[in-house]
Amino acid sequence: MKISTRLAITISIITSVILVVFGITVLLFSSNHQKHEFQERLKERVVITEKILLEKESFQPDELKKMSNQFLQKLPQETEEVLALDKKDDEEFIFNYPTEAKTMMLRNNVYSFYDGEIQGESRVFTVKGKKYLIIVTAVDKAGLENLSYLKNIIILLVGIGIPLIFLSSFFMTRRALLPITKKINKANTISATTLDQRLNVHNPNDELGQMAIAFNNLLDRLQDSFEAQKAFIRNASHEIRNPLTTIMGEAEVTNAKERTAAEYGKSLDTILSEAETLNATVNNLLQLSKVSGNELGIKYETIDFGKLLHQIKGSYDFMNPDNQIEIELMEKEDFSILGNENLLKTALINLLDNACKFSSNQKVMVKLTKEKNWLTVSIKDLGIGIEPNDINHVLTPFYRGSNAIEVKGSGIGLSLTDKIIALHQGELKLESQVCQGTIARVLLPHTFS
Repeated sequence: MKISTRLAITISIITSVILVVFGITVLLFSSNHQKHEFQERLKERVVITEKILLEKESFQPDELKKMSNQFLQKLPQETEEVLALDKKDDEEFIFNYPTEAKTMMLRNNVYSFYDGEIQGESRVFTVKGKKYLIIVTAVDKAGLENLSYLKNIIILLVGIGIPLIFLSSFFMTRRALLPITKKINKANTISATTLDQRLNVHNPNDELGQMAIAFNNLLDRLQDSFEAQKAFIRNASHEIRNPLTTIMGEAEVTNAKERTAAEYGKSLDTILSEAETLNATVNNLLQLSKVSGNELGIKYETIDFGKLLHQIKGSYDFMNPDNQIEIELMEKEDFSILGNENLLKTALINLLDNACKFSSNQKVMVKLTKEKNWLTVSIKDLGIGIEPNDINHVLTPFYRGSNAIEVKGSGIGLSLTDKIIALHQGELKLESQVCQGTIARVLLPHTFS
C-alpha cells in the first residue's frame, strides 16, 4: 500500500471518529441540558400546586388569580397529585409510578425521577402541622422533538461528512505528496551517465526542499567520486602503461638482432629500472586502496616516534645509500603517539624519498619536536621546490608539479602520505620556494605517558 493511500485512510478514520464523538457529545450534553431545564420547570409546578391546593387561603385574591393562571398553563401530559402522609400505604397514590420512585418519594423530602419519556418531581410540604407529598409529572414534548431533530441532523451530517472526509483526504494527500512523486520520477531518470541532473528545489525551508537539497548534495558527492574514479583510472592506466611500453619496446629492439654483452646489459638495466618504477606504482596503488577502503580495520598502538624515526632512517639508507639525511631530536623527550607503525613508516619514507629525490641527494634536515598535545616532524630539503600554482594540488593522486616532470615518480606518494596522516587525526603542511627547497611538516596528536 502506498504511503499516500495509507495516510489518507489514517486521516479519514481519525477525522471520522472525531466527528462521530463530537456528534454524540453534543447530543448527550443537549439531552442532559433539556432534562435539567424541564426538571426545573417541574419544580416550579410543584411549588405552584402546593400554593393553589394547600395554601390558597393565605393569599390575596390578585395573587391567587395570578397563581391560578400559572396553574392552568399545564405541561404536556401533566399530572398533579397531593398525598397526605398520615398513611404509608402505596394504594394511596392516584397515579401509577415506578415502584422504586414510590419508595424514594416517601423517604426523601425532594426527589426527581424518570419513567421513559415521563419526568417527575416530588416534594414534601408541611402545612398547618401536617405533611403533604406533592408529585408532578409531565412529558417534555418540545424538548424531545428538538432532541430528535438534533439527532437526525447529526446523523445526516455524519453520514455525509464521512464520505466527504475520505474523498478529501485522498485528494489532499495525493496533492501533498505529488512533489515527492515528481522527485521520484526525476530521480529514476538519473543514471551514471546523467549525474549532472538535479532535483528541483521550490522551497528550501520545508521538508521536501531539504530532502531535495540533501539528495542533490548526495549526487554532488557521487559525481565527484565518479569523476575522481575516472581520473584515477585514467592516470593509473597512464602510469602503468608507460613503463610497460618502455619494457616491451626495449625488449623488442634488443631481440631484433644479435647484441654484444654490454648492449644486453644496458637493455636489461633499462628494463629493470622501468620494472622497478612499475612495481613502485603498483605497490603505492595497492597501499592507497588499502588505506582508503579499510579505515575501520586499522590497528593502533602506542609507538615511540623517536625510535621509529631512526628505524625509518635505517630502512631508507638501504634503499638510498647516498642520502644525506640528518635527524635532530631530544633523546630524553617522550615522543610516544598512538598509531599504526607500518603506515607511519610508509608515510615518512615517502616524504624522505621526495626530499632526497627532488634535491639530488643534497642535505635533508629532519627535526622532531613536541608542543602541548602535538608532535611535529619537519623535513627540510634544498631541492627544486614546488611552483605556487602546484602546491595546492600536489596531494591529489597522480598530480605532478610542472617542474617535476623530469624526475621519476608516479604522483601517488604524497596523496598516500596525506591519507595516512589524516587517519592518525594529524595534518600534512607543505611550504616551498622554487629553487630553494621545501619544508614538509607532519603534525600528529601526542600521547603523554
